[in-house]
Amino acid sequence: MFSKISVYSIIKDHISTLKSNRTEKVYIPDIFLFFVLPAFCSYALVFFEVLLKDSLANALTTSFSIFSALLFNLLLLVYDISEKDSNLSNKNLPDLVAQKRQNSRRKLLQEVYINVSFSILIATVAVVLLLFYFLLDTIGNSSIVCTFTKVVAFGVYYLAIQFLLTLFMVLKRIYRLLSKAFE
Repeated sequence: MFSKISVYSIIKDHISTLKSNRTEKVYIPDIFLFFVLPAFCSYALVFFEVLLKDSLANALTTSFSIFSALLFNLLLLVYDISEKDSNLSNKNLPDLVAQKRQNSRRKLLQEVYINVSFSILIATVAVVLLLFYFLLDTIGNSSIVCTFTKVVAFGVYYLAIQFLLTLFMVLKRIYRLLSKAFE
């Protein structure tokens, strides 16, 4: 029933890109950086009462919306590049080094594709949480609403930090792809 909207494979594939190049196993420091550190920072922000304000929520909603649109375009660009690469790989590459380089490039393109998809997912969930924040803001100031506001603030901060970290990873991978193309 929910298979058409399940995002489990995006999350699972994203985690699989967080692996060591040497061992091909999930790299624990990366898991810490991308999942535990944002939770710790978000908890600290909420603990010290750095809660969402309307101006920050508006700025984050706008930023996530704009980045989502740009990342969808990047997704199409990565798809286009991978299609061109598959057309090149259909031709026999003259030597083993060229084949290895081509396989490495395709793997990096696939990881970028997965990470960009995950970034779009994070941005979408963050926008939904921010919309929920605006709904809570209209209800009033009861103790239950204040508790929910803190939970929503934690979620938004967590997703924002995770989004930034994933965006930096995508930027680095795109940089590696393009710098190799110019060599």
